[in-house]
Amino acid sequence: MLRLLIVLLWLPLAGFAQTYPAPLSDTVNDYANLLPPEAAARVSAALQTAREETGIHIVLATISSQADYGGTGRFADFATGWFNSWGIGDATRNDGILILVAEKDREMRIALGAAYDPVWDGRAQRVVDTAMLPAFRNDDYAKGLEDGALMAIEQLARPFAAHEAVTIDSGFPAEPWLDKVIGGVMFAGIAGVILWGLIKSRLRDFAVRFKRCPNCGARRLQLTQKTTLEPAETTQGQGLRIETCGHCGHERRDSFTLPSKAAARARTSSSSSGFGGGRSGGGGASGKW
Repeated sequence: MLRLLIVLLWLPLAGFAQTYPAPLSDTVNDYANLLPPEAAARVSAALQTAREETGIHIVLATISSQADYGGTGRFADFATGWFNSWGIGDATRNDGILILVAEKDREMRIALGAAYDPVWDGRAQRVVDTAMLPAFRNDDYAKGLEDGALMAIEQLARPFAAHEAVTIDSGFPAEPWLDKVIGGVMFAGIAGVILWGLIKSRLRDFAVRFKRCPNCGARRLQLTQKTTLEPAETTQGQGLRIETCGHCGHERRDSFTLPSKAAARARTSSSSSGFGGGRSGGGGASGKW
């Protein structure tokens, strides 16, 4: 009788057990239908290109509410569970990133893999606060999602993959996001075929053209990159990134690290598609609007 009573008490709760959906893709999973098809295609292409270049797997997912999946607690815990259920990122590096947005909850989370130390939590918070929440507060989800995905690529994935020494603020624009990195509005104003090719080739080069020169304020910046030390089989190389203003000639130089040949091969072979079994320890950043 006691066992029967326990079962009867448990059954109503079973329907509320937390479950996560099967992924629609390994880039964009827009369950809440917040992205127009053309925007979803741009974001997917950007995330795939970044993954091929850095080895870091970024997934964007939108939902109506965590309650639809049995979630009732902290949204950060719900996002961490989602991350680990899907196994985002490489299982040995644990460097995946999940951007999860709940429209009706008006809450979001960038969940980071277990390899990211706390400084990256702060950088993720900058992405949330500067690229996503302002647009979400205006109910412009397409812009916030696209801008956030691109900023996550540039300020999280690329510097982490290059083993750059960063602070919470380093590399982030002092001006508003739209003045520094191309956003969804600029994307929409450019012919689709040209835009698609630019996304697939050099997102960074394309975005730099819309940045203001810190010296004269003109939008005439050009980006060149060169290798200063070739990577060897097991040792990293070095490169130099140069931004030059075509109006006043001002230059900014930043060094970056190139992965060893062995690491580059591993990224290409194991991290170009699908889910790799990565895990999150709960790190990341949240936002409400």
